[in-house]
Amino acid sequence: MNSVWGCLAGCCFEGSFKACFPPKGADSKPTGPQRLAHYLGMNRFLATVIMDATWDGELATKMVRTPKDHGMSFEDVRFPALDGCQIAAWYIPAKDASSKKLAIVGHQSWACANKSGCVYHVRHGAVPVQPIDYVKLQRVLYDAGFHVVAYDLRNHGDSERRLPAGFGETEFMDCAGVMDWVNAHTVLKQCKVALLPFCVSGVAFMKANSLYPDKFKNVAAWATTNIFHGPVMFADRPFFFGLGNVQLLNEALQENQAKHAKTIKFPDINMKVERMSAKMYAKDVKVPVLYCDALHDPQDYHERGAPEIFEEFGKGMDEASRNRNELHFLGPRQEPPFKTQGRNRSEGYNFYQSEEGSKVLLGFLSKYCP
Repeated sequence: MNSVWGCLAGCCFEGSFKACFPPKGADSKPTGPQRLAHYLGMNRFLATVIMDATWDGELATKMVRTPKDHGMSFEDVRFPALDGCQIAAWYIPAKDASSKKLAIVGHQSWACANKSGCVYHVRHGAVPVQPIDYVKLQRVLYDAGFHVVAYDLRNHGDSERRLPAGFGETEFMDCAGVMDWVNAHTVLKQCKVALLPFCVSGVAFMKANSLYPDKFKNVAAWATTNIFHGPVMFADRPFFFGLGNVQLLNEALQENQAKHAKTIKFPDINMKVERMSAKMYAKDVKVPVLYCDALHDPQDYHERGAPEIFEEFGKGMDEASRNRNELHFLGPRQEPPFKTQGRNRSEGYNFYQSEEGSKVLLGFLSKYCP
């Protein structure tokens, strides 16, 4: 199966994704093949993957490394999300105790990962996930004078297991909990904050920012990767060979949500594809954003989704403010410093701690979190 994805990436790249997989409207009526795939259980499977934390297990729980392995002292801390779910994090104090800058680092979902990163593994027997070292990123930030907080999403690492998961639709409560802890901390509440949330943690942080802007008053900049727009990722991406449909997946998600009704305590949770989206919340991010994204990852459709999301950042602000935002695609055919070895989505997760990527990151943050 890995050869299938290699062939797909090799045949459909450098612009041809758009030709091979033209956009479908979010309100597209289901086709016969899409209905057949739905009848055979494709969307029920997707709803289960998204909401039932199918990645959970030893790979997602075990810490691949700790800050100590990269020469940093740290504290294990725990705090509640908005719904009381216990969230685990590392607090890595800056070398200079008087530092006034803080970096908060998140991680992805679906892959068997946590705040330490992950080892190589294959999801669903077909999709490879390359190794990721988030502690190396934490060291880059630590060496640049930041305090660092790295946390585990619910259903990952050392955080509590509490369903349903939601690709950001429920995990925003974790992010609000992170910000509440930071804003109550004697040292960290005085810091300028750089947010580095990726994938699900990125979407979750954006939703939390939209709902609770006062919690984010000290945030000065964001750096992110692999965030997504649900209708593109699930209905248009090559991964499903045209069989994805927003309407049918929403039916499956709503059916699954009904099973979890007793544990969903928060009113602003509605499992729909359109709500699993950075695009929905990006307009409320009013500070500069660095967005470096793997261009031709066949698991998603960044070539389409990323520009749509990027266009929303700071919407309604003046041109000079919006021009502070940066979108850079990563890939084997990109020019340095954005040239990567491969197209696996892990290239995005590993970029900011790489030799070239760390320069891009720290150059950006030096302007807004000096």
